[in-house]
Amino acid sequence: MRLAAATLAIALLWTLVPLAPSAIAIAAGCDTPGTPTTTVYLPNITKTLGGPGGWVTPFIVQNVGTAAATLEVSFYRFSDGSLVTCRKVTGLAPGTSFADVPNNDTDLPADSQFAVVVRSFGSQVVSVVNEHQGAGERAEALSYVGLTTGATKVALPYVAKAVGGWVTTFIIQNLGTATATATVAFTSYDGTKTATLTRTIGPGRSQVVDATVEAAVAAGLEHSVLVTSTQPVAVVVNAHNDAPTALRPMGFSYNAVDAGRPGTYAPYASRNTDGVARTSRIIVQNTGTADATPVLTFRRIGQTGSAAVTAPSPVKPGRSWSFDPRFQADGTTACAAAGGPTCVAEGEHSVVVSGGTFATLVIVSSPATAMGYTAGSPTTQRMYLANVTRTLGGATGWTTPLLIQSAGATSATLRWYRFADGGLAVTQHVPGLTSGATVRVDP
Repeated sequence: MRLAAATLAIALLWTLVPLAPSAIAIAAGCDTPGTPTTTVYLPNITKTLGGPGGWVTPFIVQNVGTAAATLEVSFYRFSDGSLVTCRKVTGLAPGTSFADVPNNDTDLPADSQFAVVVRSFGSQVVSVVNEHQGAGERAEALSYVGLTTGATKVALPYVAKAVGGWVTTFIIQNLGTATATATVAFTSYDGTKTATLTRTIGPGRSQVVDATVEAAVAAGLEHSVLVTSTQPVAVVVNAHNDAPTALRPMGFSYNAVDAGRPGTYAPYASRNTDGVARTSRIIVQNTGTADATPVLTFRRIGQTGSAAVTAPSPVKPGRSWSFDPRFQADGTTACAAAGGPTCVAEGEHSVVVSGGTFATLVIVSSPATAMGYTAGSPTTQRMYLANVTRTLGGATGWTTPLLIQSAGATSATLRWYRFADGGLAVTQHVPGLTSGATVRVDP
């Protein structure tokens, strides 16, 4: 799906890759001449990781240009950085998508983890990755987007080690042309514990940081993390609450934030919604060089009313502040269901973050579900959504509502393209946008 308008921020609430082989022919040999039009980095791709029912990460690559594209998809093994295979995908038409399901790929070893680099020739592309594990009541589904640019300093607002069942791992991929030395600095939310780790990462390759096995990282605490590197890097964070004793396994993923391009707009936050107590925790990390006090401005989606919440004290550089909308900013005084000028009402909201340079993570959870995404500061009038579904798999199947937040736009145009043939299915106009506010579009 392509969306054009003035500047916008968008959140997708659910994502699923169709688990079917691509119709695109796959040929051996990656020898396309010339300079790639787009290079997309996928830090974490797996095939039956942990066993037959283990983690698998289907991914979709969408041609968002106006000409046919040739893709070269390179898989690098985590364990030693070696190139396992490279596939060439030819004739990917404009608007269409290529889907890869690693569990179906006979040239990939089982129970393995890969860094993937997708090079596109002839047209621009975008990508989304879906991470799956288990089945039935033990199933988990997470999602992150592929990266086309990296940074030498990135922010991770939330990393947990054994906190209420939550544990966090993250994967650092080198987007540069030389070997990278990455320094990983942990600071607990209360500021009492710090730790520093290092990783050496080859070009295009990935390395894991698993807090659960790092003795230097304090257990029972939540941490903010800054990764600095000698080469541009991208980081994807996976948070899990899925121990064998967990009654309802859940998890979420998010892309770390370029510390030089922090986010301002968060299209979706909730308090006690959907009849399942779905509520969003908002974590704000200071990526600046001086103390700063974040201000969160909430607007009801589809209704009038707003609230402004100011952190009770300045946040030091690199540190995070966590806000629960069920309470006032002090974190202890409960808010009435109707809310107020400094209390968030029950319902769905958009959020605008101000008061400094911050990386903001929104964790949307209920007792049985979890999702997460980072706020952005859009600088383009066009955005691409590689995978949007309507009742995929049947009447109760996957559907992906869009939450469109204006960052100055007064209207938007959505163009929906079919996966099957790339044809334009419908063009949809969304009028009446207000800066900072969100509109829901439900397929």
